[in-house]
Amino acid sequence: MITLPVYVVFLIFLGILMIMEMYRRNKITYEKKIGELRNKLSLFKEELDELEKLKSEMLSRIGVSLRKPLESVRETAIELSKPLDRSPVVKEQLARLTAEIEEIENFLNVMKELATLENMDLTDESQFPDGAESSVVSLDELLFETLNEWNELFAAHGVSLAISVDENVLVSGSRYYLRHALDNILSEISRIMTSGSMIHITLTGGYDSVRLTIVHKGETQSNAKQSAFEVELARQIVSAHRGWLTGETGTGRYAIELPGLKTLRNNE
Repeated sequence: MITLPVYVVFLIFLGILMIMEMYRRNKITYEKKIGELRNKLSLFKEELDELEKLKSEMLSRIGVSLRKPLESVRETAIELSKPLDRSPVVKEQLARLTAEIEEIENFLNVMKELATLENMDLTDESQFPDGAESSVVSLDELLFETLNEWNELFAAHGVSLAISVDENVLVSGSRYYLRHALDNILSEISRIMTSGSMIHITLTGGYDSVRLTIVHKGETQSNAKQSAFEVELARQIVSAHRGWLTGETGTGRYAIELPGLKTLRNNE
């Protein structure tokens, strides 16, 4: 049996004590840093909550401030277009102005609703501005329902659909607003599509994340009347559902990313 000298045992014991002390100090340091990070996150959350509150107030004030002048401009445009001797070109421009004002008013109305939507818990049965409750939405079923209503228009214009959709793709949120976002994207694509072109749609996802792409392939109308409000409104709806929309007006290429039920519930 080998017997270690006393000083060797002492040095080993001292080394163990030093390692334990170093570990203790590192633990204290890390716990302090974690505490500081938690405090910073708490402050950031408070700032974000305050910004959300200011955003809601701003949207409400913008809507109230712009509603009356917009109504006045719209009524004036309608009155100016009534005389029979008015030039057809002028009438067309006034009608376009009236339509754009209506889009702005609709945008302001929905933005006001979305300000409420963004502060809601999408995982419970909270009441949405449209009167519905937060619920689990089958995005594949909603997509097919939407396409069934748009298919007649696409077919009439000689536009074909290519669809690849996963089954049982579920997200939490408002079915009403998600349908609104889909309609807006398809409406914007319908402005630029031409006969012989194709709309390619893919929906993939599971419990963690969901991705929907809508891509117009083929020639586009170069002089098509476009509206930035439809795409921007869809972007705000997706954002309110903790997701994001990529794609710009007139591109015909859009992608929606949404958190799956697992991701959303883990973040709450």
